[in-house]
Amino acid sequence: MSNVTQIGELAAWGGERGKQFLEKEIGSQFAGVSVNTTQPGGEAPFWHSHGRLEEIYIVIDGRGEFALGDEVLPLEAGTVVHVEPGVMHALRALPDSPTPMRWVCVRAAGMALGETAGDAELDRERPFPWHA
Repeated sequence: MSNVTQIGELAAWGGERGKQFLEKEIGSQFAGVSVNTTQPGGEAPFWHSHGRLEEIYIVIDGRGEFALGDEVLPLEAGTVVHVEPGVMHALRALPDSPTPMRWVCVRAAGMALGETAGDAELDRERPFPWHA
């Protein structure tokens, strides 16, 4: 297994799904990384939180909003958001974002990622604040 992978040009980030997990490709045991693309007007399919994982979201391009508990934060290139375990969160790319929102998510839990399987709690019923 190699410790290096190629994620390609920004326009290719996330592939058809819009999300590409890299930890298996690079052999990471304790930290996870995904590269992501959300088209203008696109949003997370649900709120979620993690019991053990903390996440760091790094916006590379585009504009959006990040729901962090009851707070809505503006997103743009250069924004970094830290999400503590247990905090419900979701994001979206603004409909008028001039480009797709491209972002990186780094996940870590102080333990092997394999031990965190099934760590997410989903809330498919909670409305997003931008639909209020």
